[in-house]
Amino acid sequence: MYDKKPVKTKNAISRKIEDETLVLNLQTKQYHILNETAGMIWELADGNTTIEEIAHHICEEFDASVDVVKEDVVHTIEGLHKLGVVTLE
Repeated sequence: MYDKKPVKTKNAISRKIEDETLVLNLQTKQYHILNETAGMIWELADGNTTIEEIAHHICEEFDASVDVVKEDVVHTIEGLHKLGVVTLE
């Protein structure tokens, strides 16, 4: 799972507002507000960066344990996938 590369779907747009990121699914017309960490994960979901690499980036940013962060990143990616704004390659 950690070698998967999340990528934003074409039906999703986003805008950063202070420390949060607003993501709009154009297909469902639903919006979602991401906190700072989830917003970083969203930004790194470029189709080139693996979940493992995203976790390491978050660890460096927040000086956190990679084991805990990996699970949080997976959980966030799965949530974004269920919302239809991220796919996994």
